[in-house]
Amino acid sequence: MSDPGPTAAGRAPLVDSHCHLQILAERGGTSGVERALEEALAAGVVQLVCPGLNLEDSDRCRELAEAHPGVFFTVGWHPHERAAPDRAQLDALDQLLRHPRAVGVGEVGLDQYWRPGYHETPLEVQQAALHQMLELARAHALPVVIHDRDSHAEVLVAVDAVPGVRGVMHSYTGDPAHARSCRERGFLLSFSGIVTFPRSEAIQAAAREVDAQGYLVETDTPFLAPVPHRGQPNTPAFVAATAAAVARLRGVLPGVVAGETTASARRLFALPADDLLRG
Repeated sequence: MSDPGPTAAGRAPLVDSHCHLQILAERGGTSGVERALEEALAAGVVQLVCPGLNLEDSDRCRELAEAHPGVFFTVGWHPHERAAPDRAQLDALDQLLRHPRAVGVGEVGLDQYWRPGYHETPLEVQQAALHQMLELARAHALPVVIHDRDSHAEVLVAVDAVPGVRGVMHSYTGDPAHARSCRERGFLLSFSGIVTFPRSEAIQAAAREVDAQGYLVETDTPFLAPVPHRGQPNTPAFVAATAAAVARLRGVLPGVVAGETTASARRLFALPADDLLRG
């Protein structure tokens, strides 16, 4: 893979591997997205992956990817969806995955964090949807972006049921032992702002120990802003703070983390090195 080279700001280039630009668009319109992308480029971000949460949401990600160089999208079905996709929805998701800027299947997964008002989707419904989406990823030979909340063992069981799938554990929340289990299955770990939070020792230990080809960084914009931006709406520019925190944990310069994660994101999602954000 070619060296991405320095950005215009002189920083090592970064890829925000999980950024909900469509939610920024809903909240702030076109101007909000444009501002976020300008700030991201100034912070060294050169490419972003926008994950879809259902059929309509994935199509909004498609529109953003078509409108902005350096922006790509995935096609997903979030575990909070109340039902698994029906045949017509699956066919539409399948067609959307044929788009040239579609680079994966996600956000999909399992969520067993039960709290009133958070979500009420039964686990068996989530499992059925996840299996469908893993099969879709295998059919298209695309990576999957896994949402795993309080479901480490169940996610691995689901992955093992569809041999050949690969991808990334989005906003990784496991410990080093679970990280090794994920890596054994060919999955990368993606570190979000959570890695900068107090009492995230297990996640931080995983960030220290994972191999140089085994991890990504992300924002999960507009959620999970990293320290020192915690409490603010997250934005893709803040991925630089997460990358810097991971660099401190690993005892390397931020440019090393930028180089490793950019290479891994481009390898996983087959991102072209010359399709970049523009000022």
